[in-house]
Amino acid sequence: MIKRIRQFWRAIKAKLTVEDKVFIDKYLNDEEQKLFFAMRVYDQRHVLNVAYTAQKIIEQKQYENIDCNLLIRACLLHDVGRTAKDICLMDKVTNVLLGKFLPQKSKQWASEAEKLKLNKSKSFWQKRRYALYIYYNHAQLGAEKLSGLGLNDIAEIIRYHHDKVDCKACSELQILCLADSLN
Repeated sequence: MIKRIRQFWRAIKAKLTVEDKVFIDKYLNDEEQKLFFAMRVYDQRHVLNVAYTAQKIIEQKQYENIDCNLLIRACLLHDVGRTAKDICLMDKVTNVLLGKFLPQKSKQWASEAEKLKLNKSKSFWQKRRYALYIYYNHAQLGAEKLSGLGLNDIAEIIRYHHDKVDCKACSELQILCLADSLN
């Protein structure tokens, strides 16, 4: 729980530096940057931290045949399924707590939100359910956005970044999962 409190505090204080923006410009084109900047600042900060951690992991040379450019781009875009218009910080906090204390029920509510085609224009409670749906499905939603832009290589990496799959087949996915878990 201490980890989650630290995450919340970092989210409140999140900001981007000039160096971060240079880094983003180096790896993402204009279309990809639109997706990046559609996320809330705390999610932008998180994915940047994941990318920086991935770079450090690569420097340790424990992995072979890594496409560094692909990996960093995947790190920077791995949470684009959660946009600022879909989920706010308090939704995220609530979703984490529900997932911890009522995991089956929260997944059921998220599933019902998908079936009901709920969206952000509904009532207060329907918006919360929609946020829960986004929370559980952002990897798939982000992969669909990226596939729609023809970024299938990145889409296939981020689609599975929260799944319990055998990452050994894709070193980029393995590093993304490790860097994400460390942040």
